[in-house]
Amino acid sequence: MQTQSALRDPQTIDTPVAPAVAQSNAAATVLEFPLLERSVDEADASAGLAVHKDMHPGVYTTALFTWAAFMAVFWLTFWMSGNALFMVTIGTAYAIMFFGVPYMMSRVSPSQKLPEHGLVHFLRGKVDTLYGPMSSIEALIQVVLVPAALTLGGIAIAFAIHSAKAAY
Repeated sequence: MQTQSALRDPQTIDTPVAPAVAQSNAAATVLEFPLLERSVDEADASAGLAVHKDMHPGVYTTALFTWAAFMAVFWLTFWMSGNALFMVTIGTAYAIMFFGVPYMMSRVSPSQKLPEHGLVHFLRGKVDTLYGPMSSIEALIQVVLVPAALTLGGIAIAFAIHSAKAAY
């Protein structure tokens, strides 16, 4: 009961509290983000940029192709080894499940309208995130950075494996 009353009355908490938090309900403050209180449309209306509520499907397609390139590097690297190729086959099956299940689940939901503009138009605007708007290019980089880095690392490993085989 003491915890519940402390949440209702922030003045009873022993720890120092910021004035903005002390004036509002402490439980609501924990669940709300101050950056979302301002309207994104109002903040960027002066800049003339479109603020998108969701990512463009082209971003996800780009990420999928980057992951496919990563798997292709493994297929090309281990094509000659039967044992390694078996493991690449299992990894490919997991990748199909990893990307296939969300795709199939998205097909079950009611169809959503396709974006009116292309990926290039999307990249010129901003994306509304939990912590406020961010550049669409930054959002694309955040989505594609990990698979792209893994693909480059896989290519480096492939060169190391093939050069080690060539030495013997």
